[in-house]
Amino acid sequence: SHPLIKIVNESFIDLPAPSNISAWWNFGSLLGVCLVLQILT
Repeated sequence: SHPLIKIVNESFIDLPAPSNISAWWNFGSLLGVCLVLQILT
């Protein structure tokens, strides 16, 4: 798929982060995607 998503997924696997931080990461990346989509459209 997208190379950026690949990098993020690999960094997720490499980082032994608590699930709370991971959840915030997912939330933040979702917000980022929404923001980019709104800017592009």
